[in-house]
Amino acid sequence: MAPTRVRVAGSLALALIAALFLTVNLIAQVGLSGMRLDLTENKLYTLSDGTLAILDKLDEPVTLRLYHSATLSNQFPAIKTFAGRVTELLDAFRRAGHGNVRIEIIDPIPFTTAEDEAVAAGIRGNDTPSGEAFYFGLVGTGPIGGREVMPVIAPDRESFLEYDLAKMIVSLTAERKPVLGVISALPLDVGFGGAMAAMRGQSQPFTVYAQLSELYDVRMMAPDFVEIGAHIDMLLIAHPQKLNPQQLYAIDQFVLAGGRAVVLVDPNAEVMAQTAQQGAPPPQLASDLDPLLAAWGVKVDPDTVIGDARMATKVTVAGSRRPLDYLVWLRADKTNFNADDIVTANLSQVLLATAGSIATLPDATTTVTPLITTSTEAGTFNPIAVRVTRNPEDLTRMFKPEGRRFTLAARITGPAPSAFAGGPPRVDSNQAPNPTPEGQEPAFGARERSPLTQSVAPINVVLIADADVLDDRLWVQTAGQGAERSVVPTADNGNFIVNAVENLAGSADLIAVRGRAPAARPFTRVEGLKEAAERKFMARSEELQAKLDATQARIIELRRNGGSGGTAGAIVSAETERALADARAEVAATRRELREVQRNLNVDIERLESRLRFVNIGLVPLLVAIIAVILSFARLRRRRARQ
Repeated sequence: MAPTRVRVAGSLALALIAALFLTVNLIAQVGLSGMRLDLTENKLYTLSDGTLAILDKLDEPVTLRLYHSATLSNQFPAIKTFAGRVTELLDAFRRAGHGNVRIEIIDPIPFTTAEDEAVAAGIRGNDTPSGEAFYFGLVGTGPIGGREVMPVIAPDRESFLEYDLAKMIVSLTAERKPVLGVISALPLDVGFGGAMAAMRGQSQPFTVYAQLSELYDVRMMAPDFVEIGAHIDMLLIAHPQKLNPQQLYAIDQFVLAGGRAVVLVDPNAEVMAQTAQQGAPPPQLASDLDPLLAAWGVKVDPDTVIGDARMATKVTVAGSRRPLDYLVWLRADKTNFNADDIVTANLSQVLLATAGSIATLPDATTTVTPLITTSTEAGTFNPIAVRVTRNPEDLTRMFKPEGRRFTLAARITGPAPSAFAGGPPRVDSNQAPNPTPEGQEPAFGARERSPLTQSVAPINVVLIADADVLDDRLWVQTAGQGAERSVVPTADNGNFIVNAVENLAGSADLIAVRGRAPAARPFTRVEGLKEAAERKFMARSEELQAKLDATQARIIELRRNGGSGGTAGAIVSAETERALADARAEVAATRRELREVQRNLNVDIERLESRLRFVNIGLVPLLVAIIAVILSFARLRRRRARQ
């Protein structure tokens, strides 16, 4: 009877477990819908504080209308799963919006009015194997008639989706966009092809410019500007051309009067070289804002480019079998960012190229707070040497780390004097500004405004010693053209610039949304071992290569001097042959050792990866199995003891 009772008890236990499982799932679906426990390290599935702050400030409803071809999604399992995550995120917005975020989900079935509405709204359809169009896009409408469209919600932008939605809500509820004036010699608004190419769809604005245009009313200042209009709320000064005194004075007065500015200067602007035209004078690669920077208490040396062995970017060079460290292309990560400043606190990675360094002047009245710094393995190069030297290995040989950190970007705050202590510069008659119209406030730098000799309030300027941070080549991947063009960031360069502008504009909420850490978690220890192994390999490789070159030179010299005639010549020739044989043997041995060094380059890395693979794949399941066996034996012993 005992075995029968055991079987009955086991069957009842299984039935009870099944019933409990179904009950818990039913309760979860009905009573706990939308609730979740986020155990990820970076809270990837929890709305950020910035999003919650944006939603808390809503006092009128906004509507987010999702067009999703649900009936066709069975053809695309990956898209179907992604769509589920999108709808969950939208529902989280709805719940956090306290009734002010309305979500509508519409299935634009082919040949229905819903499909016509999706097309009219700007949602872009993609052809399916069945010949029908698949739609997955979003339209937002605001309380004051605002309208924003996301034509396609792409899976590769999933990590940016919360920011995209939060930005859409901010745009829908804003009464007006702040005006951002841009002073730059770079074609930020049209791209390198120029205005005509942009109109033909053959050139695109810089991605940073496109991002700023979504949030601000961006105005490119004319190259010959002499005033900054009172309607300008902020300035973005990005590697400007050689400014005349009147233009410098206009910027000076704007900042002293309380205007905020993000300033990018560069000792070697590689991005500027792309603007060079055949037959035209060479472009200005070094920025020059020294009078203003000196008044703000800082200096960026135009004759110094920063290199860093730890921050170096890997590049591929023709003729090289492996990627090389390019010391002047710097990859800044969290160890280089100021964690206490909202502009950089939540960035993951920013790429800079041939950047300069920011030094605080001894007599500065301002406070200079670093935002991005190098590691202690940094040193300096002359910009001319960087332009002439094309091989990264040559720069590595020239490099001498100084054992200190350099500042690549900084916030400048506090009281500041005018850069024009003697008053406004003399205005050339050909540049004299038009009189300010009656009833309008004079522009900054205009003669009608009383000159400021001291800032009326603490200035607030973000200074970046690199203009290449704006270059799309460093931080975005693009595909397609025109309306089909998609942009996927690979680094936070755009976030860094937009963060700085938004912070100076007084908006911190979107920064908190944007700065969320990515889901990817690289093996930093593996990367560190790889860098150490490569440095060790390079040193030994250069030593062996030098030995090989010297031996081959000796062989050439022996062959040239070993061909004498006569008896003495015969003796010399025999000695020469022996020396040549020894030299050839030495060459063969050196090459074998060089190959051995190359083979052993990744030994430590492969061992570490094998251990990690064993722990993740083998050890944990093995431990679970061992625990299960131990528990089974313990249960069996207890059962036998009861019998």
